[in-house]
Amino acid sequence: MKVKIFTKNLKTKGGLLSGVGTVSDDGLEDELNLWLASQPNIDVERVTQSESAGFGQPTTVTVCVWYQ
Repeated sequence: MKVKIFTKNLKTKGGLLSGVGTVSDDGLEDELNLWLASQPNIDVERVTQSESAGFGQPTTVTVCVWYQ
């Protein structure tokens, strides 16, 4: 079994009120889909996702694709 790890910092696009806005994945979904499309002969066994952030720090998303 192998694993491919994707990591990005989420970016918030500010709204009118503090703390309100939309969040962008900064291309994480597109990067993951492009990689999957370029790997037609793999079998994806599992996908995991985690998020982490510190006070005043951006949220980091990590997606792991477990495959054979």
